[in-house]
Amino acid sequence: MRRICLAVLLAFSVGLMSCTTRTSYGECIGAFEDGDPALDYDPSILNIILGVIFMETIVVPVVVVVGMTRCPEGPRRTAPQCCEAQ
Repeated sequence: MRRICLAVLLAFSVGLMSCTTRTSYGECIGAFEDGDPALDYDPSILNIILGVIFMETIVVPVVVVVGMTRCPEGPRRTAPQCCEAQ
């Protein structure tokens, strides 16, 4: 019975994580991956919280860190060029 409960809990946690694997700008990337240079990436707070909550399972935090830590939030903003040489 304990193994069944653990399996259901693990399946539920993986199901929750899959909700934030992509945004309208593309798929989320891991902590150590290089993303598209044209996009800004922000940490996915929901994925990080789920990784902390389920850290005893070991699998969930590894999946979060390796595959779904940062999600694209929009096109990369460029710094304004206020002092151009003339």
